[in-house]
Amino acid sequence: MNGTYGLAFWYGTSLILSGEPDYTIGTVLAVFFSVIHSSYCIGAAAPNFETFTIARGAAFNIFHIIDKKPTIDNFSTTGYKLECIEGTVEFKNVSFSYPSRPSIKILKGLNLKIKSGETVALVGPNGSGKSTAVQLLQRLYDPDDGFITVDGNDIRTLNVRHYRKHFGVVSQEPVLFATTINNNIRYGQDGVTSEDIEKAAKEANAYDFIMEFPKKFNTLVGEKGTQMSGGQKQRIAIARALVRNPKILILDEATSALDTESESAVQAALVKKE
Repeated sequence: MNGTYGLAFWYGTSLILSGEPDYTIGTVLAVFFSVIHSSYCIGAAAPNFETFTIARGAAFNIFHIIDKKPTIDNFSTTGYKLECIEGTVEFKNVSFSYPSRPSIKILKGLNLKIKSGETVALVGPNGSGKSTAVQLLQRLYDPDDGFITVDGNDIRTLNVRHYRKHFGVVSQEPVLFATTINNNIRYGQDGVTSEDIEKAAKEANAYDFIMEFPKKFNTLVGEKGTQMSGGQKQRIAIARALVRNPKILILDEATSALDTESESAVQAALVKKE
């Protein structure tokens, strides 16, 4: 840098002494500081050029997802809306492989019929297709072969949003929002009353521990439910599913985080609910 300073002033002085027109000490200094400042700015900005490139690549993927037309559109207004769903489910020769792994068949010719009011458990090792069958029933995916019917209607002919309103789902890892217990249960169904929320909490064996909190149903659960224990989160999630009064209730190892006594109480409540 000192060499650059010396070269700039030497060259500027040479131009002045050689009689070049319009060259003065002021001109030399103006040019000198302009070049130095611009060089500094370019050097400071250079490390960020990589960030802009990464951002452009990420934006491309995001816009690609936004512009992509989903094959199963939850906001679609097409499809038949059943006036009443009893809940008789049937898998007819269903085969399926995930789009990311089309060469691996998860389900091969699955045939299963579940009548309304029945409780059916799918048992098997990891990767055997238990959760896949549930996702197909919710129509998160469509089968490659065969079809699934509810009350004799192919679910692909039904309106997606209306169809999913009749489901209650509780996963193994419950998702709670950073708000009160009351709101977390209320999110299960629009227009529910406080009485409905309390009834669902009692059915899920959650009412007693909720009433022990100082703020009761207005207790904050924390970010992702961190203020609650695993069993408490699970029972709040079950209450949120029950407040929907679903025709089809799906429990994906929903009582795995409960102790034996609570699990028995919740299972008894679910049987009574049926």
